[in-house]
Amino acid sequence: IVTGASKGIGRAIAEEFAARDYHVVLISRDFSAVHLVAEELYQAEETRGTQGKLYLPYEVDISDANAVKEAFSEIYQRTSSLDVLVNNAGINSRKSINLKDSNQFLRNFKENLAGWKEELEINLTGTFICSYQAAAYMHHSKNGSIINISSIKGIEPTSSPGYGASKAGVIKLTKDLARALAPFEIRVNCISPGFINTGMTAELPKDKKDDYFKKIPLGRFGEVREVAQLAAFLASNEAQYITGQNIVVDGGYLG
Repeated sequence: IVTGASKGIGRAIAEEFAARDYHVVLISRDFSAVHLVAEELYQAEETRGTQGKLYLPYEVDISDANAVKEAFSEIYQRTSSLDVLVNNAGINSRKSINLKDSNQFLRNFKENLAGWKEELEINLTGTFICSYQAAAYMHHSKNGSIINISSIKGIEPTSSPGYGASKAGVIKLTKDLARALAPFEIRVNCISPGFINTGMTAELPKDKKDDYFKKIPLGRFGEVREVAQLAAFLASNEAQYITGQNIVVDGGYLG
């Protein structure tokens, strides 16, 4: 299962798992977009000359516990197994703390609070809900891998505190779940990407991009496939002794 699979890093992860012969369940709040990705995965499979894999699109709001519970139950009934969960779905409201004008600062309170709540509900609570449901099904086979997608903004200071706090929470949740689920051979790890060529970074002004380039030792933004390949490794048998880790993919930005 890959959440937030309709675009960006989530889509790249879904494509990487499909190329490695996994059945892939694609979850998004936009069914038409995720259905299109599933169709393209089927087309890619035809091109490879393989067949028999399932690419199942689902429209689910991961912050809705009942919706997730129903979807995961149906997925398990259709596939008879749940081996890997990638918690990629996330949101950045881009609500920032700016105290230049105290009156405007107070007027922005409700808007900023709404952004904070939405980021926590989707980025952190959604990750918890999906992990909780997946772990129950992974327990049946005493095997599983949960991979959470956080961000370097969960480590370094950021002007968007809701996004930063939610992503920091994902890192901590990873470690807690890893400890709790290890006796059942369920591994839980986290990937914290830096600046990756996705829609979010495309929105950055050119001067900001140039400034970030100067701070990244490798001198470029990362590619979605580089995150996807790491996710596939963490899900594989080659990573069976790795759990509770947060792996930063940022070109050396954090140092």
